[in-house]
Amino acid sequence: MFRERLHSLWAQVRSEHNTPGQIGGAVGVGLFLGTLPLYGIHFPLCLAAAWLLKLNKITVYVAANISIPPIAPFLIAGGIALGEYIRFGEVKPPDLTQAEGFIDNLALLSGELPSLFLSCLIGDAVLGAAMGVVGGLTTWGLAWRWQHRGGAGEAEGP
Repeated sequence: MFRERLHSLWAQVRSEHNTPGQIGGAVGVGLFLGTLPLYGIHFPLCLAAAWLLKLNKITVYVAANISIPPIAPFLIAGGIALGEYIRFGEVKPPDLTQAEGFIDNLALLSGELPSLFLSCLIGDAVLGAAMGVVGGLTTWGLAWRWQHRGGAGEAEGP
């Protein structure tokens, strides 16, 4: 009985809100949220955004995983550089060494970290918005094309 309920829940979550527009929106929102330096709360943010915007929860969270360890330092460094430019008008090259200890020191919020966090948050919000728009529109186009070529019917099996 538990297994049947779990299977039914998985099928519902996997297939909810799966129009091309909703899938594209889910990828866009996921990419945006995933770039934000809010580590540890991406999952609840994704669930809340997906619920509020009526998007597929799994797709939003999978797209939010853009900030995995090999990519996160580049997002942080790029976010800091862009945020510093937005805040102070100075172009500073991204510094990966500065980004490496960022997550470890985030809990301490000491020294210049609050200022760097604000720059990173602002910069990553801009980067995330751009990535979300591009990724969301690309996904929407691919999903629309797949749906109109009859791909949706091919995925269903016995």
